[in-house]
Amino acid sequence: MVIKISSLTINIVEMKKNLNFYKSKLNKNQKICLVAKANCYGYGEKICKYFNDLVDFFAVSSEYEFFRLKKLVSKPIIILDTIYNEKVLKKLILRGAEITISNEQSLDVLLKLEKNINSEIKVHIAINTGMNRFGFSSILSLYETITKIKNSKKIKIYGVFSHYFNGKCDKTSQKQLKKFIKYAKFLQKEMEYPVLLHICASDGSIFNNYGDMVRLGYGIYDNSKYDTITLKTNILDFQYLKAMESAGYNEIFTAKKDTKIAIIGIGYGDGLPRNIVGKGYVLINDHFAKIVASCMDSMLVDVTDIDCKLNDEVIIIGKGKKNKISICDVANFCDTIGYEIIVRLSHRINRIYLGENKCKSLRGNIEEENL
Repeated sequence: MVIKISSLTINIVEMKKNLNFYKSKLNKNQKICLVAKANCYGYGEKICKYFNDLVDFFAVSSEYEFFRLKKLVSKPIIILDTIYNEKVLKKLILRGAEITISNEQSLDVLLKLEKNINSEIKVHIAINTGMNRFGFSSILSLYETITKIKNSKKIKIYGVFSHYFNGKCDKTSQKQLKKFIKYAKFLQKEMEYPVLLHICASDGSIFNNYGDMVRLGYGIYDNSKYDTITLKTNILDFQYLKAMESAGYNEIFTAKKDTKIAIIGIGYGDGLPRNIVGKGYVLINDHFAKIVASCMDSMLVDVTDIDCKLNDEVIIIGKGKKNKISICDVANFCDTIGYEIIVRLSHRINRIYLGENKCKSLRGNIEEENL
């Protein structure tokens, strides 16, 4: 009996080795923030409960992600993107969220809100040091913001941060760091109490480490040092083409000779980009099989010279006995980066976590919370 089985196996033990690798690069007192946005870069937010006792903070991008993660972890959670909705902000603050201020308008919303709330409002100030995404870009606007905060009774600055956009490039990152330090020193002088400084992501923590905390994301999930994931499916069917017969939508593949095609149980509906066709390979019985067509729920691969049968395992990312396809390989097939490949993987791909029995579970299943 043939049943389509697609799975993403995530090795928590190997991820913890990644974390230890980064810890070895940090200063003794530096804190670690695990970035858990976009479903932990596609690896699954469930991972966070196994890291709760190993990191100091978590970071997400939205209120939706915050409320999901709050059910899994006990450490503080920073929301990195700016939120302007008063109703949502009030609920976040009451649940202990640490809020980002990236412009004067985002502060004004909090100042208006503080009149109707009895909790301390914990904020992190975003500084634009050159990426031009979020953050204050002038000392004047920062000064005006700090002045308002000093007059506030409930808003307290917990951190000031920026982001290296090319942490491996010393010239670029040093330019960013110089601006960040200038702004951070100005802020700390004005506030007269210490705040967390954080600018480093995974690359920066190795090449240009600075600050009281580093934000580690993709480097924990996969830094190519350890094999943290395996993406697999199986063979669902075979087709046999004569020379000059075509296969796939719009006759995307035409056989130059008699060709055996295996239909495998993963497609662009599962998150693999269609431009993998003609450039990408999968592993079947430790042999590379070229992807010749893509559909929503399946892909067609050339197995003319491969001994295989129905239900045989197909590795999209992972290792065979001798051969291997990495995330970077798949990204290269698709002309993109590894981040995009994993973050696109659909929820209909079953996620299996290796090492769960070795990890302390904090809480139960995730339940969505109404906003």
